[in-house]
Amino acid sequence: MRDEHLYPQHPFFGCEKAETAVTHMIFFIAAIIIAMGVVTVLSADIQSMVSSSSVNSKLLSEQIRTDITIVNDPYIIPYDATGHYYTFYAKNTGKTELAPEFITVLVDGILIESTDMDVDLPDGDVVWRPGDVLLVNVTTTPDPLEAGDHRVVIAAENGKSGGMNFIT
Repeated sequence: MRDEHLYPQHPFFGCEKAETAVTHMIFFIAAIIIAMGVVTVLSADIQSMVSSSSVNSKLLSEQIRTDITIVNDPYIIPYDATGHYYTFYAKNTGKTELAPEFITVLVDGILIESTDMDVDLPDGDVVWRPGDVLLVNVTTTPDPLEAGDHRVVIAAENGKSGGMNFIT
């Protein structure tokens, strides 16, 4: 038994139910604090995933709306012997506007450097609009290409590309 002069009288003094209630209340508050911490961490991760998903869906939507078609005759590719370049005509058959300065050209799987490529829109525009044809003059290595089958691929900045097999 406890000494009453050491412990002041309190309504909860000596009451086991009150001690249990206080203990439960402390555990409950601790559980709420831990749960709030978990929710904060998870919400940051969820926001990051939603943001990433939004960016990916925008890129995918842009790729779906983009299409490039090379409209050359595969048997007659224009070659300028004076300037030492081939001319390819690429049509924007998609529904998005493209920046012609950001296209990538591959001939037989070899990347054509921007110094070996001249890109021009016939109407002098700076944006490659749907329905417009882009003239792409390409200097290849070897120059001229050996006789036989070849492949050209023209890719937009978002990764969507159009390709064509041709014969020289």
